[in-house]
Amino acid sequence: MKKYISRFCILFTVFLSLNQPIMAQNSENKHVSCLQNNGSKTCYRDTGSGSATLVLVSGATMGLETWGSFQEQLSEYARVISYDRSGLGNSDYIPDSKNIGSMTAELEMIINTLDVNTPVILVGHSIGGYIVRKYAELYPQKVKALFLIDAYHELFYKELKAAVTEEMWNDYIGNWQNIIAQVPPGAADEISFNLGLMESGERYAIPPDIPVYLFTSIKEVEIEERFVEFNKRAFAVHLRLNKQLENDHKNLRHIITDKSSHFIYLDEPDLITNEILKTIGN
Repeated sequence: MKKYISRFCILFTVFLSLNQPIMAQNSENKHVSCLQNNGSKTCYRDTGSGSATLVLVSGATMGLETWGSFQEQLSEYARVISYDRSGLGNSDYIPDSKNIGSMTAELEMIINTLDVNTPVILVGHSIGGYIVRKYAELYPQKVKALFLIDAYHELFYKELKAAVTEEMWNDYIGNWQNIIAQVPPGAADEISFNLGLMESGERYAIPPDIPVYLFTSIKEVEIEERFVEFNKRAFAVHLRLNKQLENDHKNLRHIITDKSSHFIYLDEPDLITNEILKTIGN
């Protein structure tokens, strides 16, 4: 039996996202180019033109293909760049590259190599939110604005563990471990990065002088009965922590939607695009 529950179905969205690297391998690769990154291939898509530049940073396990029509839509107004992180899509796998320092350096390499005029608008989905927040902390002068699409708070996994029963937690971790064993190393390492946040003391600053837009989905989705209670608690933790970010940072605008899944940029692109156009002055 299945039923509907408030949208924060982690396992469901993970299964969806794990299809993305495979799909990217088989795509037409329209406008996709590759550059050399210390002897390894990193692939990207560079479209549009204009005075503003946006860099799209995908969620865990997802390559540049996930942005699809969203990138095309934004390309009517600005230069837009998306890319495959190490081991995703068509980029080579680089061992030990799935830590926040390496993923931030990868983003900096893209911006520098492609001669991007800074400051840029960074758009991070899911764990891409960690990457763009860390980048803004390290290079605030290079960032015009941050757009965080259903991004997680860095305390999410720690507080989720405290909010569920031991049985729920063990089932959850077991599912993650099963997935890790079945996917390519680039995707497996990104999942492990997520799990590592439970033990990490890493914090991701939000510079006070940079405007931040945080989009959170509360749409209900259909899930298996056995995940209902777990996801209800997970959703509550996710929303509470994102509201905490809103309360803690006066430069952060929190936009909550009940019309989109975790992939807000695909389900409700205009919600994000309209705010981006205001930022770039169109």
